[in-house]
Amino acid sequence: MKEEMTVTPQFPDFGALLESVKENGRLMREDHERYRQAMAERDAKWEKDRADTRRAIREMRELFTTQWDCLVDALRKPASLALFEKEGIHVDYIYEGIHKAKVDGQDVMEIDVALCDTTAAVIVEVKSRCDNHDIDHFLSQMGHCKEWYPDFANKQLYVAVAAIEYAGGADTYANRQGLYVLQLGGEDTYTMTAPREAKTF
Repeated sequence: MKEEMTVTPQFPDFGALLESVKENGRLMREDHERYRQAMAERDAKWEKDRADTRRAIREMRELFTTQWDCLVDALRKPASLALFEKEGIHVDYIYEGIHKAKVDGQDVMEIDVALCDTTAAVIVEVKSRCDNHDIDHFLSQMGHCKEWYPDFANKQLYVAVAAIEYAGGADTYANRQGLYVLQLGGEDTYTMTAPREAKTF
């Protein structure tokens, strides 16, 4: 005769289960709070970086504008214009920021400063920092200047570059290419190095 087995039902420990659920909920809330804080810190850092970038761009723009104004103002000084007089180039009037020339709706050239008389003009490329590539680009534009700016079609055009800094010997390079090289000196005037043979267009 078989012995009868008595099976005692096993009921879960609901108290322990409830505590486990509570603990998991607490851990999930802590994870969520850490994630929220991390996202808030990331957003704050991004906003600070954006603010720093905007401030740096604003400072660079202000510096560039100040340097640009100094460069252009110095070109108006009698002492600066006298440098060209010594080269036989007489300046009767000055054009600044001449409107951009366009070809097929695209900007192709903008003249920064033109020192003019009735028969000749010095087209001046003004830069805070100038390198050899800038010189080459300027000369390539000058090859079309009379075509793009009919007001200069009947004038003999000389070329000059004015800069605070010349990188990689760009001043020497410009002189060899036939440009007058102007550099901001003391008392808001320029020193000028004339080329051995001035390039004309």
